[in-house]
Parts: sequence; structure tokens; C-alpha cells
Amino acid sequence: MQVSKNDTLAGLPLIKIRDFLRNCPQGHSITAASAEAHLGLTSTQAQKVLQAIAEAGFIEPKHEEQKGAAPPRYSVTVLGSRLCAARFVKRITRAKANALVAQMLERVTEINGRDELVFRVKRVRAFGSYVSDAPEVGDVDLAVDLEPRHPDRDIIEQLLARADASGKSLNTYMARLNYATLEVQQLLKGRSPYLSIEGGDCPEKFGVLAVDLFSLG
Repeated sequence: MQVSKNDTLAGLPLIKIRDFLRNCPQGHSITAASAEAHLGLTSTQAQKVLQAIAEAGFIEPKHEEQKGAAPPRYSVTVLGSRLCAARFVKRITRAKANALVAQMLERVTEINGRDELVFRVKRVRAFGSYVSDAPEVGDVDLAVDLEPRHPDRDIIEQLLARADASGKSLNTYMARLNYATLEVQQLLKGRSPYLSIEGGDCPEKFGVLAVDLFSLG
């Protein structure tokens, strides 16, 4: 997601709004009261800020709860979740972005050649500022599709075995199931703060242009 340290929304630094959304417990509603507490606003200011955040697409009203004179409640949208995950890094030139993409594609080849990994990379598409004509980009948004390397084997058994073989402290069943996917995503990212790895259907969710970078033949 393309963001800058200088970006603002409703008169507040966008990074401050990101931190506010990050601090809202998952599953809990966002209210003017929580905005007052976290952002140091008056009640009137908080309502205006929440409206601006909603208009930007980062939160949406919880319509099922809007009854009578109850204060509006909001939940974080998919776009808001991307903002929560965004890192505010210095913009880079297109040449630098192209170099990062080339390195990422080399890692795709390496990943797909490692038989011990549960998943291989099926498709990589770029979207966002990288596919625009902008001379500089904030980051490179990548929509990545993975597929099981051995579809004839029991996928749950593969996921659990890979997680256990990692030697990491994975304290929940879901953490063990998700490990193999996260492993490939992290390998693909290569610790670059400028590569943003998203699900393969992300461009369709946002209705934006996506350009193919890799497709498994």
C-alpha cells in the first residue's frame, strides 16, 4: 500500500490514524469515544475524524447496530487492514522498484525449486503505484497465488508436519496450519520493506488494474 510519512487525513498524520486502527482490539467496534481516547480529540472532532476515515474507505459503519440514537459504530475494512499493515517508508525510484521486482522473481524460482516447502508460487501480479507511470513509488504491491506442491497428499498433514519441522514455538493449531503459507510469503518478500505481499484476489477486491509478473507454466 502506498503511504508516506507526510500523508494526512482529517488534519491528522496518516501514521497516527494507522496506529489508532492498529490499537483497536480485533472484533471490537470503533466509536467516537475510542477516537477521543486514542487521538486526544474532543467529541465533535472525533466524529468528524471518523467520518473522514470512513469516507477514505478505511472503516465502515456497522449498519446492523445503528438503531435509535445509539452512537455510530464502525469496523475496519479490507483497505483499513492494509493501512494497519502499511509501513511508512521513504519513496523509491522506479529503477529501484524494478530491481526489487527482479530480485523477487529470482526468489520465486528458488521457492518453486524447494521440494520441502508445502506451497509453490503459482502467479504473481503487481498493482498499485508500481503499475502506474509515476517516476517514484511508495512500495510494490504484489498479489500472490500459491498452490500445494503435492496436491495428491493430505494437505493438513503436510501443513502440520512442516510447522513441526520448523522448530518454532507455534502455540495454537491455527498457527501451525498457517505457518507454511507465511513461510513462503516471507521468503518471497525477502525482508524488503518495499514489497507488500497480498492475497491473489486483492486487485479484484479493490477493482484495480493488475499486471502479470509471473505465471507458473
